[in-house]
Amino acid sequence: MLDRYSEISDEQVVIRFTEGEMSFAEISLHTLQAELPGLMERFHVEEYPRVRIVLVPNRDEFDRLVRDLLKVEIEVPSHPARIAQPQRTDMVVLSPSAYEEHSTFVYVQEEFERLLVHEAVHMIEEFLSPNIEASPRWWGEGLAVFFSNQWRHEDAFRKAALDGIAAGEIPSLEQVENEARHAYDWGWTIVAFIGDAYGHVTIERIIRECTDGDVLAFLPVDRATLKKRWRAWLQDEFDTRPAH
Repeated sequence: MLDRYSEISDEQVVIRFTEGEMSFAEISLHTLQAELPGLMERFHVEEYPRVRIVLVPNRDEFDRLVRDLLKVEIEVPSHPARIAQPQRTDMVVLSPSAYEEHSTFVYVQEEFERLLVHEAVHMIEEFLSPNIEASPRWWGEGLAVFFSNQWRHEDAFRKAALDGIAAGEIPSLEQVENEARHAYDWGWTIVAFIGDAYGHVTIERIIRECTDGDVLAFLPVDRATLKKRWRAWLQDEFDTRPAH
């Protein structure tokens, strides 16, 4: 399945890539060499299986390997905004060399590096979770956006929330839980709030112990109180409206 792919690796990470992709393969290896140990330490993972990242040169190959290597169902052709798919300890990633023709993205090295960390967070969540299939979309994406620091640096992951906070238009918890656009735009804010208010230990406990997807049940407050505290925290942390 990967016969025409070359390899660079260390004891923890394997990068498979095709001809002409060495520079992106090296960036991928160096990024995970730098970032994966910190994620493992943060989530108290003492031993983690070897990770394999496959950099693919086009959309057709991305769809083929997601389906045949990862065994993940995927629409064909997949959406141009879909450029990475993790499963267990494997990750299929569209190479930045294919962005112009096969994606909606423009290559920026720092954003590509954060994308790899984002997907690595998904992999660690799956490794630790007792039932990853029950993990809510807002929670998994919130974890990945928060711990990759995409929320700090990239408008694609922060602008909608910051604009909403500034306008006083914050969705309900139920909207974040049930609506895809709110899950992606606001999930990281709930993860950040939980970490700030109840500690990283609570985030890790949820990842390791939540079996039914009811993430908020692990918090020591009812939903009404949680909603009030989360909204107040958002205003304190991120409100950018000018003072009058």
